[in-house]
Amino acid sequence: MRSFYMEGIPSALSALTYGTPGTATRSSTREQAFRSYDLAWGYGFRTFDTAHSYGDGEETLGAWLKSRGHRAEAVILDKGCNPGQKGSTDIMSGKTIREQMDMSLRRLQTDHVDLYLLHRDDPRVPVDEIVEELNRLKKEGKVLHFGGSNWQMERVKAASAYAGAHGLQGFSAVSPAYSLCEYHRDPWGGSVSLSGDGQADYRAWLSENRMPVFCYSPLGRGYLSGKFRTDGEKKIEECISQGSILEYDCPLNRERLRRAESLAREKGCTVSQVCLAWLLRQPQNIIPIVAPGSEEHIKDNVEALEITLTDAEADWLHLEG
Repeated sequence: MRSFYMEGIPSALSALTYGTPGTATRSSTREQAFRSYDLAWGYGFRTFDTAHSYGDGEETLGAWLKSRGHRAEAVILDKGCNPGQKGSTDIMSGKTIREQMDMSLRRLQTDHVDLYLLHRDDPRVPVDEIVEELNRLKKEGKVLHFGGSNWQMERVKAASAYAGAHGLQGFSAVSPAYSLCEYHRDPWGGSVSLSGDGQADYRAWLSENRMPVFCYSPLGRGYLSGKFRTDGEKKIEECISQGSILEYDCPLNRERLRRAESLAREKGCTVSQVCLAWLLRQPQNIIPIVAPGSEEHIKDNVEALEITLTDAEADWLHLEG
């Protein structure tokens, strides 16, 4: 798998990031999760995504990295401070960030994370305290780079502006959702997606600044995985989760999925590979976070890196709403 470097992170990042929470929550035992991580490692994954709020995800990843001796080569992308998501009681503050960071380091059995992203945002809270605390964690060596996951452009720009005015480091990366599909609704609360006309300015700004975009849900939380087919006999409820249906199922996205199915037939590849290929040819600095649990799906995701789409094919897939 292709790799790249971010200044200040000693290990190479893989072109795809392995999203560990799905595997951790699907696996009934830690051994099953370890097998999935071993497969991912064998196929070249070196960047692993987790979060404070992912149940036992951090503990499982940390135990696997230690048992395999991979920590020095692995890049950990960890997330914390998750205000606004349904069920979360997190408060956006320097105190929350520090407490969760210290707990995450213990769970991960490491003294630092390579990239730390604030999971969600509370726009009512000034960026001053947030940026100051993140820089303290960096100075202490607990965080090498930091940024925001579900953060809107204006807040990211505000954080960078404050950092620049005070001689501090600003955000180095973002991690919103991004896929061929657009949000139909947000059943989780506080989510941010780059898809859709409303985020055109954000996408342009990210392209101009070449900021790494570790996008989650690159396959629409399974909507674009090929499990549900518009030309199939199974109802959508039999194929993907209710959350995915609420989030993405609408006429526009169904038509984009239908077109992906058609193009996949023409190219002799899978629907998910077509959709990842579309995402990877976008002008932003995209690093998708995928969560394949089986060797078949891991191989499928990695081989998507070799698929190219023409401008005409990409434009045809992205039916305008």
